[in-house]
Amino acid sequence: MAESGGARRALPVTVVRFAAVGVVNTAIDVGLFWVLNAPLGILVANFVSTSAGMAFSFVVNGRHTFGADRVTWRQAGLFLATNGFTMWLLQPLLIHAAYDVAATPLMVAKVVALGGSVVANFLLYRYVVWGDRAAAPAGGGGGDSAGALSKRTAEPARP
Repeated sequence: MAESGGARRALPVTVVRFAAVGVVNTAIDVGLFWVLNAPLGILVANFVSTSAGMAFSFVVNGRHTFGADRVTWRQAGLFLATNGFTMWLLQPLLIHAAYDVAATPLMVAKVVALGGSVVANFLLYRYVVWGDRAAAPAGGGGGDSAGALSKRTAEPARP
């Protein structure tokens, strides 16, 4: 059951929301990669496509999936570090392994790499980027307000 305020959302709700955001994020990533691969090459196309998906994912996962009252500079830094690892190190390694070593078609290799990074991202987002949500009091708070980038506007103000 999801707790109110700043406390961490229930796992099933979080997984469903993460999956929904992931569908859109994946469409952004794969679509851009497909369009940009020929003119830019695999590495640059992957960098651009994952970066576009990452920007979308930070805002929507932070606020919608993990229930952050605001997104902070600290979360942005942790999110960037997490994605730097999963998208720019783990994913290219998985693409290389599937495409060059296992001889799968390039777009299949990209999908395999996305699968590996999805699992790593969920765990790192839940327990590292927005991990402080578990320690938040049920009445609100949860993120440090210092350095806040934005405030939640999707819900009515709480009394």
